[in-house]
Parts: sequence; C-alpha cells; structure tokens
Amino acid sequence: MSDRAWYEDVPVPSLMREARDVYRDAVVRELTAAGYDDIPRNGAFVLTGLDQSTSEPKFSPQSDVIASLGLSKQAASQLIDTLVLRDYVERRTDPQDRRRMEVRLTDRGSTAAIAIRTAIDAIDAALAQLVTADELRGLRAGLAAFREIREHAAD
Repeated sequence: MSDRAWYEDVPVPSLMREARDVYRDAVVRELTAAGYDDIPRNGAFVLTGLDQSTSEPKFSPQSDVIASLGLSKQAASQLIDTLVLRDYVERRTDPQDRRRMEVRLTDRGSTAAIAIRTAIDAIDAALAQLVTADELRGLRAGLAAFREIREHAAD
C-alpha cells in the first residue's frame, strides 16, 4: 500500500481544470437561482473584474477589461456588447479622450456580481474546511507562481 495521496499522480493541469469547473458550476448555479441565467460564457469574469464593491460603480477603460479577459479583441468586444444589451454593463465615451470607451456595472450587473461573489465565497469556505491554512497559503503561492512563469515567458 502506498503512502501517496491519489492526487500526487494526477497532472497539475487536470487538477486546475477540476478547480475551475467547481467554481464555474457554483457560479452558474448561484446566478441561475438568482435569475441571472442569461450571462454569456466568460461574462462572470467581466462582472467580477468591474466589481469594485463600492456603492457607486466606477467606469473602467474598456481596453483594460478586454486585455484582462485573455480573449481576442473581437470576442471580448462582442462579450461586452452582449452584457450591455442584457443590462449588466453600461458603456460611455471616455470624457477625457473621446476615442476611448469606458464600461461599468449597472445595478443589475452589481447584483449579479454579488451572486458571483457569494458562490466563490462558498467554495472558498468549503476549501478552507478541507485543507489547513498553511496548505491553502501554499496553494495560493503555487497558483500565483504561474503569473511569474507567464511574465518570464513574455520577456
């Protein structure tokens, strides 16, 4: 009998995919239960990215939102267009530079973002029950290392 845990032989990308799916499924369930079942794929990333948890949502440069999505410019623009049409996000011309667009959450988008945070918080709480604080800190450090890998690869 081996002392190795079952996950030690599973490739890291498979474990990461499982984690992503757990969060995604929880977010979809929470959004559906709250009546927000028309948010397109990757739309939750936009809503959480724009959610600054303030009483008055602030406008952000649309180009920053697009860059953060990791999608093609066209796909990200279409996603934002859909969120605007479904009243999750509003868009305006940047008052400082008329060539640029800005976006922010609408009231509907803000309440959907709360549902997303609720789902994420529930998974985080469940995870905290299954691992120690040190293990959770190590998980975060390990995942954060991927950012460094990406930054070094870009150099």
